[in-house]
Amino acid sequence: MRKGTLALAGLFAAFAVLLSGCEGEQASPRASGDPASNPAPNQTNTTDQTNQASRTEGAIEPVDVNVGLIMGPPSMGLGYFMNEAEEGRTFNRYRFEVAGVDYSAVAASLNQGDYDIATLPSNVAAILYNNEDMNEDVEVISIGNLGLLYLLTTDPNLASLNDLQGRTVYSIGEGGPPEYTFDYVLEQAGLTNDVNFSFRPTPFEVLNLLQEQENAIALLPQPFVEVAKLLVPGLRVAIDLTETWDELNKGSDAQSVTTVTVVRKSFLEEHEQAVAEYLEMAKRSTDYTLVHLDEAAAWTEKYETFLNPEIAKEAIPQSSIHTITGREMKDTLSGFLQIMYDFNPEAIGGKMPGDDFYYLPPEE
Repeated sequence: MRKGTLALAGLFAAFAVLLSGCEGEQASPRASGDPASNPAPNQTNTTDQTNQASRTEGAIEPVDVNVGLIMGPPSMGLGYFMNEAEEGRTFNRYRFEVAGVDYSAVAASLNQGDYDIATLPSNVAAILYNNEDMNEDVEVISIGNLGLLYLLTTDPNLASLNDLQGRTVYSIGEGGPPEYTFDYVLEQAGLTNDVNFSFRPTPFEVLNLLQEQENAIALLPQPFVEVAKLLVPGLRVAIDLTETWDELNKGSDAQSVTTVTVVRKSFLEEHEQAVAEYLEMAKRSTDYTLVHLDEAAAWTEKYETFLNPEIAKEAIPQSSIHTITGREMKDTLSGFLQIMYDFNPEAIGGKMPGDDFYYLPPEE
């Protein structure tokens, strides 16, 4: 294997735990921050929502906000925000920690009060809400990523789900969104018993299978897709699973939701203005990211939200990066969780979350 291939393969393997149900080795945290605002870097000001809060509620003191992020798509769109915070251009003092790919460690730190705000897989957020042993109650404040899953192969004849009959699909993410999403799609297509779904603990092992087996098929999320395409000649996206999901649920709000951002309820109740500023800055950041790809890719390396800016630049447009809040967030996420619950209640912790799971700003 070439040196470049080995380096990329190591990168590919580094994200193995992000969408799986197993704990993995945690990468060294990367922190950034003190305070952020306007859409163009190097402009200073506080955010509109913070100013409005100050006018209506009197003097508000800035607070420290500790944010735990998962490496990869959940944090790749926040580089602008992280840079603004580091440069002191937010009202509150946001400290970001990119805690590798081990979302279980992020959830544990959130429960211990080490993080005030954190990114998590969508079904994990629901599981935490339903866990009566949690020290901290959580609320979802935004959706960060919608669907990210793609079926990859070198087989030129694979063009539809029906072409999967009698085939084996290799993937990571057992017990997480990839498994439940794909199983749901297969059930809707009447293929539940016709496709063999074989899990591997790391994407590197899936990559090996793509390289070694002629016309092998893999289900992978971004940014693994871009890494794999560099390493396997002729590899292509045969089916965009998000498009398939949307087609199956046409006319409903039940989009596929991969990650969300949650807040400790006790922090929200005490410092709602800091949450409001976070949401505004996150929205500005994701919007900026999707337009300024070179700068956004450079930030992924600076803040270690991804390990290769060239791949990040290619992956960002396909990573379903968003900041969806308010009623749209509630409708979209609850629709997704309802499908997961109907398909397998344990996927979201055994029951549907109540209305208090979803944060709606005061104006909504």
